Amino acid sequence: MSLVCNVQLIKIVENRLAKFTDTESQCAMLLIVGEYADLASSGPYIIEHMLNGQALDQSSPASGRLLTCLMTACCRLFLRQPAEYQHILGHVLELCLNSSDANVHDKAAMYYMLLSTDIQLAATAILSATESTNTTRL
Repeated sequence: MSLVCNVQLIKIVENRLAKFTDTESQCAMLLIVGEYADLASSGPYIIEHMLNGQALDQSSPASGRLLTCLMTACCRLFLRQPAEYQHILGHVLELCLNSSDANVHDKAAMYYMLLSTDIQLAATAILSATESTNTTRL
């Protein structure tokens, strides 16, 4: 995808943020923000919107999927822009570590251990995950 298309995609996400109400569209939006963090100057605000809004209802059956998408996006954003996302990532990891969903908890524990042990390995593993996934679909 060209740089112009990526910028346009981020602008569409930013302008239609309130319209993403179902879990699948919210996860897709988080994937886009996490992937194109360097183009999304409003990335922290999008994540804060997700954290503060009604979108993250932990009693919902779909909250585990949404928390996982949020955590992955925050990890990707943190690895690209640590100063801007350190506080947000800490909050999201805490939320996920306290989740009653075992999958969310375990993934948060893995991310936490990886990020606190070897940041270079974390960057390699987390930032290349989308590239390898996209390659296998071709």
